[in-house]
Amino acid sequence: MRSVRVVVVLGLAGALLGVVPDGVSAVPTRKECRPTAFVVNTISGTVSTIDVATRMKEPTDIPVGPLPAGQAITPDGKTLFVALRNSDAVSTIDVKSRTERPTDIAVGAVPTGMELTPDGKTLFVVNGYGGSVSTIDTRTGTKDPTDISVPIGASGLTFTADGKTAFVASGGMGTGNGRVSTIDVKTRTKDPTDIPVGAYPFGIAVTPNGKTLFVANFDSDTVSTIDVKTKTKNPTDIPVGSRPGSAAFTPDSKTAFVSNNGSGTLSTIDVKTRTKNAADIPVGPGPGGVAVTPDGKTAFVANAGDPFGSGNSVSTLDVKTKTKNPIDITVGDGPFGVVFTPCRR
Repeated sequence: MRSVRVVVVLGLAGALLGVVPDGVSAVPTRKECRPTAFVVNTISGTVSTIDVATRMKEPTDIPVGPLPAGQAITPDGKTLFVALRNSDAVSTIDVKSRTERPTDIAVGAVPTGMELTPDGKTLFVVNGYGGSVSTIDTRTGTKDPTDISVPIGASGLTFTADGKTAFVASGGMGTGNGRVSTIDVKTRTKDPTDIPVGAYPFGIAVTPNGKTLFVANFDSDTVSTIDVKTKTKNPTDIPVGSRPGSAAFTPDSKTAFVSNNGSGTLSTIDVKTRTKNAADIPVGPGPGGVAVTPDGKTAFVANAGDPFGSGNSVSTLDVKTKTKNPIDITVGDGPFGVVFTPCRR
C-alpha cells in the first residue's frame, strides 16, 4: 500500500512576524487537513472509520460484502474501493455519505489486493486464485473485458511513481515460488520474465521517491528489495520478524515499517542502508496492514489476529520516536488493511 503527503500553507507575514502591517491583508491560512482512516475488517465484513487527529472511531461501521481484503481510495478522496474475496467482486463506497453503492463490480476469482494508478483513473485488482489482474475504469465503474494473466497465488500490487509500470507479487497459496511480475500499464501487457524473490511474497510497496520496491516475504521472514529503474533484485534480503505481511514508508523515503504477523511486532528499516533496527516494536496480535499518515507523523497498524479473526484493533505509533500509543483503537473483527483520505495541495 502507497503513502500520501500533506502540506499546510501558512500566511507568510503571520508565520515570520506574527503581525500584519496596516493596510496589508493577511494571506489566508488554508484549512488544516484532517484525514480519515478507513480500516477493512475481514471477518465482520465491514469498514471502520477513524478520525486520525483524535484517534476516535465512528460508532457505526460500513457494511460491505463477505471477507473484504484489499482497499484503495481515489486521489480526490471521494470513493473507496474494497475487494470482496468471497464474492469475486469490488465494492464501492461513497466516502462523504459513508454508504456502499448498491452494485458491486465483478472481477476475477478471489480478489486479494488492489491499487489505483497514480492519476486515479484505473483500479488494478489482483485475483489470487484467478491468476489474473482485472482493471476497472474508476469514472464509469466498468471492468475491462480482458484480464491480465499473472502467476497463480498473486497477492499484492503497486505502481511506479510515474504510473507506467505495475508490480505484482505472486507465489502464495501453496505455490512456494515467490516472484514479482511487471506490467506495462498503458498496453496492459506483462513482461515475460518475472523477478524471483522470497517465499510467499505478500505485501509490496514502492518508496515515495520511486527508487526502490520492497517485498515482504511472508514465509521467508525477509524483505526483498528491487531497484525500480533496472528491475534487479538486491542479492541480499533483509531479515525481519516472523511472517512479514506489509510495508509502508515515511514520506521522505528514509524509513520503512514492516508488520510481522507471526511475532506481533513492527520492524523499522533504514531504506538507504537497508539495515533493520535491532529492536522491533510490539503492537497487537497478528499485525497485517500498515500505513503512515499523510503528514508522516503516525503509523497505523491493523491487528488482524492469528489466525484471522482473533484481533480487532489498530495500533498507532509515533514515527519520530518509534513509540507505540499505549491504547489501541477497537475496530471490527479481523482488520486487514488501512488507507487514509488524501490531503491535496
